[in-house]
Amino acid sequence: MRYGSIFVVAASLGLRLIWPTVSFGQGDKRASETTVGTLLYSPDAGGGLQGTARTSQYQKFIDDKNYELTTSIRVPSINGGDRLDREISEKSQKISENQAKIERTVRSQDSTGRLSTLEAYTEDREVKGPAQEIQRSYFRPDINGKMIVQTVERETIATVSKKEQQTTKAIYRPDIEGKLSLAELEEGTETKMSDSTIVKESSRKAKELNGRMAVVGSRRETTTKLNDKSFRKESAVSQAGDNGVLSLTEKSVETQTVNADGTTAYQKVVHSRNITPQIRDVNNPGLTLTQRVSSEERKLPDGTIENTIKVETLDPLDVSKGLRLSEVVTETSRPEANGKISVERIIKTRDVNGNYVVSQRISQIVEQRK
Repeated sequence: MRYGSIFVVAASLGLRLIWPTVSFGQGDKRASETTVGTLLYSPDAGGGLQGTARTSQYQKFIDDKNYELTTSIRVPSINGGDRLDREISEKSQKISENQAKIERTVRSQDSTGRLSTLEAYTEDREVKGPAQEIQRSYFRPDINGKMIVQTVERETIATVSKKEQQTTKAIYRPDIEGKLSLAELEEGTETKMSDSTIVKESSRKAKELNGRMAVVGSRRETTTKLNDKSFRKESAVSQAGDNGVLSLTEKSVETQTVNADGTTAYQKVVHSRNITPQIRDVNNPGLTLTQRVSSEERKLPDGTIENTIKVETLDPLDVSKGLRLSEVVTETSRPEANGKISVERIIKTRDVNGNYVVSQRISQIVEQRK
């Protein structure tokens, strides 16, 4: 779903938004207009739910290279009512048969109440023979309000053969003199081993203090397609330790199957040395079961889709107890009159007493017009 822009801004507000799996611009490629209205509810001081954000999104979709997307996020005002907190505009334009450009701007209210640019993003894509070149540029304002480039990514995706594709991504950031210099380098391959199996391998290098590019991590991912709707994916992540040597730090297995009754079951199991994102223990010789995510999606005769997601994690303060259920998410997507779709997502988390309380509720109305 094309909710990347909303998610980024919402995350910066401290909102844990998880969007449904309806996709702008996917499936039906005909021109359309789509509006999405979202209400976010979070617990107040008394334990009840109150509205904490209201998001409106509109997209005019022509094709996958030409669309316009606008998003506004409103939050409660200290004087009552609500106020505009963020506004995002995104435009994709086809330059030629081989070129396309995306521009995104995020604006927020300054101290005077006027909207000023908080961040900007541009993406240029060009196909050159068997290769596609992509440049992504990220900008933020300096103290004078002038937009300064923060990061530039230059990626090349080259088709070597019918079975192999190579990817190189160079990441540049300003050095102490303000000039862009190479900071990270990612190189990878995607190989079709058979009609059902694809292997992706990548390595990441980062610049050391002496200017040398050193390998800091690698990843291998094997995806096996079992049928049109079922798959198995195995991933392995290695990171460099204090001695610079790569060692296995995480393994995960994802599976998705469609049962005889039509329900879709998904599970991801993670073994890691990183008990929490803040603690990276690459010197631990073994991997620990740190997370299990499971979900079941059911489609009803009237078109309603029900999905339940369960997240089990370790208590970082007492890992000896193993995994425990930490979050339960229920989502219901229901077709309404006039072609609208209503979506409700309820997130329950475990509190200090072991009870599961509603920590967030999201209500959405999606409407699409041809």
